Amino acid sequence: MIHPSAIVANDAEIHPNAYVGPWCIVESGVKIASNVRLVARVRVASGTEIGENTEIYDGCVLGAPPQDLKYANENTSLKIGCNCIIREYCTLNRGTIASGCTEVADNVLLMAYVHVAHDCCIGEGAVIANACQLGGHVQIGKYATLGGTAGVQQRNCIGDYAFVGASLKVDRDVPPAVKALGSPLRFAGLNLHALRRFPNEFPEERIKFLEDSYRELFRSGNTIANSVEKMKKSTEPLLRAFFENWTGNLISR
Repeated sequence: MIHPSAIVANDAEIHPNAYVGPWCIVESGVKIASNVRLVARVRVASGTEIGENTEIYDGCVLGAPPQDLKYANENTSLKIGCNCIIREYCTLNRGTIASGCTEVADNVLLMAYVHVAHDCCIGEGAVIANACQLGGHVQIGKYATLGGTAGVQQRNCIGDYAFVGASLKVDRDVPPAVKALGSPLRFAGLNLHALRRFPNEFPEERIKFLEDSYRELFRSGNTIANSVEKMKKSTEPLLRAFFENWTGNLISR
């Protein structure tokens, strides 16, 4: 259903089961899948794709040009997965030529007033609370949680299953499954609540291994750089992926 007050480009691809509510604007080149709901006053800009069963609430702006002075109107995109909930007044910018795309995976919850800047990548099942602000090129791992009004500086990475407390400035990478608290930011143990939601994936012996790894990195007295080199040899996939790809900002501090 498309509400009579909505403005929809002729070449927008909208599934017959989708709902485009009052005063929405859907621009040229947009793709909207089955059972998507644009509740009201949502603007969906060119280059945006929205997956099945996603709900987008009042006042959201999706796929607007990136707030980056280097952007020269390149043909880039925003891709939103299935079963997402994007609450009121969120803004999600499309990518720049650096990656070409801003991506939100399946089953993500963005609470009201969240900003997702250009070239960000948000993993499956992540929960980002009210008024969080993500700078450009930020990566949020799967099932990670950010507390309300947290700000993540450009190019920082939040690992899978990690937790960031409310109202914090995230100026470094947060390892997977770790809780980040305080100002300045500090690491405060494992996010056991998240890990124990998935007992098949994280039996107690695996959690014990992660706890030992955490102590090696942050409680052993060794330098982070030396501990990272040691942990790169780990057979634990959650750690290995992080230390191979995400540790630049962690080591530099």
